[in-house]
Amino acid sequence: MNELPIPLLPALLGALDRAGVGVIAMQYTGTTEKLYANESLATSLGYTTEEWRQTPVWHAISPRHRPAITQLFDKLARTPDEPIPTAIEVMLIHRDGHEIAAEVAGGRVEIPGGYAFVFVVRDMSLHRQTQLSLLEADRLALVGALASGFAHETNNPLTSVLLNLRSLRKQVMANMGEAAQTSALRCLDDITTGSERIASNVRALQTLATRSTTATIDLASVVSSALRLAAPTLEPRAHVIRQIFPVAPVLGEESRIGQAVLAMLLFASSGFDTELAASSNRIVVAVEDREGNVCVVVSDNGRDLTTEEAEHAFDPFFRTPVRGAGVGVGICVARSVAVTLGGEVALTRREGGGAVVTMRLPPAPPQS
Repeated sequence: MNELPIPLLPALLGALDRAGVGVIAMQYTGTTEKLYANESLATSLGYTTEEWRQTPVWHAISPRHRPAITQLFDKLARTPDEPIPTAIEVMLIHRDGHEIAAEVAGGRVEIPGGYAFVFVVRDMSLHRQTQLSLLEADRLALVGALASGFAHETNNPLTSVLLNLRSLRKQVMANMGEAAQTSALRCLDDITTGSERIASNVRALQTLATRSTTATIDLASVVSSALRLAAPTLEPRAHVIRQIFPVAPVLGEESRIGQAVLAMLLFASSGFDTELAASSNRIVVAVEDREGNVCVVVSDNGRDLTTEEAEHAFDPFFRTPVRGAGVGVGICVARSVAVTLGGEVALTRREGGGAVVTMRLPPAPPQS
């Protein structure tokens, strides 16, 4: 009952291939020979399966790990009682020379004259990326919950303030002399305007902090809300130029897209030296239809991107002393959101200095 019928073996190997799991089979009968590698394993190393078979036995192992791995394999092949480790981490070498962290688990079976080994190989870089994505999601969920609670607690007393201001305005007009009325009404109007601005920001915060269902979304409206929330951070550092045009609706979750736009805005603002005057600093925020996509483009004339920033800015929690400082999970969240919706986010150097972050999303399909 526990033996796998031989006809099922191709189906099993095919399933492992489709799941991106590498499989290697080797044998030891006095010398070590390669027997098999599935396409997933060969492709991850930059080879076809036939090319992989033509390479030396330990060619895919990093030179710094090769002595330890060959010594372990020799011990397993020559000592029947030697237990096979549950799993080991090893650095593999891609055909182009870069290293790949992998986790290898194996099994051994006796054959005439020696042993056959089957190893299952998992790319650990993908596993770690998944772990980081989960950490990112947990952190975003926590921030969202805190922001939602803050917005709720602010909104209740603010509603009372606005109602009392309107009542007070009526009483001033009814009971105060005309000479004093003008000054009093001006003060009341200033307080009311400030309170309504707070209320507007709270509504924007609630929208961007609360998980919502997937729906057709006006991206121009989402960007405007994000700009209001980011204004206290952006405006002291740079003059914000808005180039927001009506665009096709996109399909997604408003809160997640809003968080992505906020990350882009804060990344742009982090490119300026806070010691320098903001008069010449510019952040241009554009929303437009472009080449069949709906695009949000945030560009700044801050300091140039370094090579490290250009290569690693999308890594979760990546930081430099300037770019990305204080930006939370960074612009990786923007790319994560966009990719989920079938789009992309790109980071490029701006001609003349600075950076350009572009998010492209597909338009929502027409409703029948």
